[in-house]
Amino acid sequence: MSDNNKLVLNSLKINPKGLTAYKILNLLQKSKSIQPMTVYRALKNLTKNGLIHKTNKNKTFHLCNTVHVCNTTEAHEHNAVLAVCNDCGVAEELKTDLFSKAIKNIKSKKRFNFNNFNLEITTTCKECY
Repeated sequence: MSDNNKLVLNSLKINPKGLTAYKILNLLQKSKSIQPMTVYRALKNLTKNGLIHKTNKNKTFHLCNTVHVCNTTEAHEHNAVLAVCNDCGVAEELKTDLFSKAIKNIKSKKRFNFNNFNLEITTTCKECY
């Protein structure tokens, strides 16, 4: 894993609420001269390797809950299910394979492959409720 990937991954480890790409950039620029494209490349690599997830609602990146069970130098795959609060934007990856079992059985006229998918549920967290 490249040093830049490690820097971005570590910034997400210490920010469990998630960060946007610009917040990651600002955080890293406090200690190192780093360009925006470097952060974007690292985010792309980490997402591709399944180590982080991005919410569509608020465009924040979050550390994958299963990173601790895999070797972070190798890609791993699973179907991420994120719950995102409508009010404060906090996100949490849900630990369930219930969605995977249900969605993999969906039949599609366009022949979509549901073996690898991401699901985002917008709701209200306990603190905002």
